[in-house]
Amino acid sequence: MEATSAHAPVETVTASTEPVDAPSPETGAHGVEVTSTMVHIHDVSIERAAVVKYLESIAPGKQEIALVHALEVGITELLARRARFRPT
Repeated sequence: MEATSAHAPVETVTASTEPVDAPSPETGAHGVEVTSTMVHIHDVSIERAAVVKYLESIAPGKQEIALVHALEVGITELLARRARFRPT
């Protein structure tokens, strides 16, 4: 079953390896909002060449779900790495 979304497909951006300043907590601008059941991503640009290249290879209508899957895989890997290096 394919996931559907009311959002537009992920927009392709120019890749850059330059760091981007995150919004300051003092300004009240939050690109990522985490609730108890959902993560909302607002006006976030990802300027990482590998991410851009990966998403460019995916059909525009499937880019959003591909990004969600990539986040899931990445988080699973991060949790596994933390568990391996956690002192016992």
